[in-house]
Formats: sequence, structure tokens, C-alpha cells
Amino acid sequence: MGRPLNKRYLGEPTPDGQEIKVQFFNGSTSVDGWIVKQLGSKRFRCTDGTATADCALVDKLAAALTAGEMSISVKDDAGVVTQVTKISGRKLSTAGTTTGWNFSDSVVDAKVEMEEAGSGDPVIHTSGNFIVGTDYTITVPGTTNFDAEHGPADNLAGTPFTALVPGTGTGTATVVAPPADTFGT
Repeated sequence: MGRPLNKRYLGEPTPDGQEIKVQFFNGSTSVDGWIVKQLGSKRFRCTDGTATADCALVDKLAAALTAGEMSISVKDDAGVVTQVTKISGRKLSTAGTTTGWNFSDSVVDAKVEMEEAGSGDPVIHTSGNFIVGTDYTITVPGTTNFDAEHGPADNLAGTPFTALVPGTGTGTATVVAPPADTFGT
């Protein structure tokens, strides 16, 4: 398994804490959650505070997760968000690349930024990762045709919409009001 994750990065989110945020399939849908226990470099016990599941870490968008699967997203120094395929105490892999990780938003540290569970900062969701039925606000329209895919009046930043599909294109959005079982999204 390599060096396991430090237990301080596991568990229920705390104010100003550095618990790792995950997406996992809770039995009916993909939800935000956190790691309860590391079972291997690619296997974790996850929860959203209600449902708990043993999950395999997969390279899939949140909306594509199925039973027994979870994902962890990280952002590199260029601001590109990718999915983790393997993680240990000091390194992680994303699509064949191994690098260090931390919770810093530095763009010059040559490490990827881990998303914190319970972070008060709004999380930017890229089209393709939208959770159907969730309310969002467009941050950057990009190439996504929000009005055709989700029905808002226009494709302008600041326009609210409810995700009707996971989406396509390069547009981004933030969650308007997270459900009670999500943290920081």
C-alpha cells in the first residue's frame, strides 16, 4: 500500500481542518463525503454522515460513479482539475502521473491541491460533473450551452440553473445552496 494517509486527513470535516473531500456512491446517487478509514491505496470506507460504503478509488467524474466507487479531485498549479487514481501519505497518481499533494492553493509548489471536505470556499464544478437536480450558478460559460442543457434564460456568468444532465463543454458553476449532506460544494 505504500505509506498510508495520515489519520488527521480522515474523518468528519472540522472548521479549518484538512480532511480529504471525496465523492462516493451512497447506494442511490453520487454525494460529497469524507474518508472514515483507509483500506488500501485504492480502497476506502467513505461516508456523508448518513450512508457509509467501502469504495474503490476510480478515475471517473462524480456523476458517473456507481456502487462501490469513489473519486477524489485535485487541482494542479495550472488550475486543471483531475481525478486521483492512487494515493498514499505523500504522493498520488492522476492518469499515469505521480506527484506530491497538499492543501495549499500555491500555483508554484509543483504539488496538486487537495480539496478539503467542509471547506467554506465555493467549489467550482466543471460541466460533465454537474449532479442532476442540484442548483448551480454559472461562473464561466465556456463552451457549455447552459440554456439548451439546463434551461436558464441565458449563458451568462451569475445566472442560476438546476442541472438537468451532467453537462458537456468547458463551462463551470458553483452550487447555490448545498443540501444538508454536502460540505463546501
